[in-house]
Amino acid sequence: MASGTKDALASALRQMMKVKPIDKITVKDIVEICGVNRQTFYYHFDDIDNLLEWVFEDDAERVLPKEVTYEHWREDMVIFIDYLENSSSFTLNVYNSNSRLYMLRYLKSKLKACIESFAIIVSDGKNISRQDFEFITEFYATLAIGYIAQWLDSGMHFPRELTRERVLRVMDQSMENIIARFI
Repeated sequence: MASGTKDALASALRQMMKVKPIDKITVKDIVEICGVNRQTFYYHFDDIDNLLEWVFEDDAERVLPKEVTYEHWREDMVIFIDYLENSSSFTLNVYNSNSRLYMLRYLKSKLKACIESFAIIVSDGKNISRQDFEFITEFYATLAIGYIAQWLDSGMHFPRELTRERVLRVMDQSMENIIARFI
């Protein structure tokens, strides 16, 4: 039952975000849509930001890859782009709110985990220091989130296929090349 209530509250948040900026949404708005009382909301979440965090976590668990595999890295990277595009009104609403930094940090942490999983495969059997490995994965994650922020700043108006192809072209063999430079 608790999971169903959380899902209903999340759905109400998404519904409200289609008509209101997240910074203007109140707990009252959410509970009215769900037909529950404020106590029910506060039983599950501390505030709207806490609900938003739960939505991010739930989406990530359902949609985003937990790791990137060597054989399917292209498809795994495209999942991130598709997720942001397929939920563009939600994504842009959060990005253009006071929750922008939280969203970017959250996406960066998910991207970094995937980049690290890929870098582990690429660096297997190679003599690379932990410090250099951390630098490389942090560099790639920061680069990726910077590009995503620029794309969001434009209102996600970069052409979808062109953006996807450029990202994949930059990433192709780049991890292998950079790790080879640090060996």
